[in-house]
Amino acid sequence: MILDVVRDLHPPRLPEAFAALGWPEVLSAFGLGLLLALAIHAVIRPVLTRRPRAVLEPQLARLRTLPPQERLLAQARLLTRLGGTVPAEIKPLLYARTPPELQLEPLIRDAFRRADRRVKAQADV
Repeated sequence: MILDVVRDLHPPRLPEAFAALGWPEVLSAFGLGLLLALAIHAVIRPVLTRRPRAVLEPQLARLRTLPPQERLLAQARLLTRLGGTVPAEIKPLLYARTPPELQLEPLIRDAFRRADRRVKAQADV
């Protein structure tokens, strides 16, 4: 029954080569889909980027309450997590029994500012 309905339909007004779905049509549809996906990605990218939260001060305040041995090591961990590097002259002091009273807070704040600028620059691109 369905075949009879299809057979009774008028022939397409376009040539058969235009009416049939071939590889050029599939390829162009794929390309248009990619362009649409890129456009959507460009629009929603600023929403999807991670921004470092401004919770640095509470973390530094918590680190100030630690004993000197643990404080220096915890500050070094926080510094590397933010993308900074521990200076070479401080690395041996991380494992000393009684480390001197060093403060890595300026380095940590600087690394936090750089990470924040880097994230903002990536979001603007």
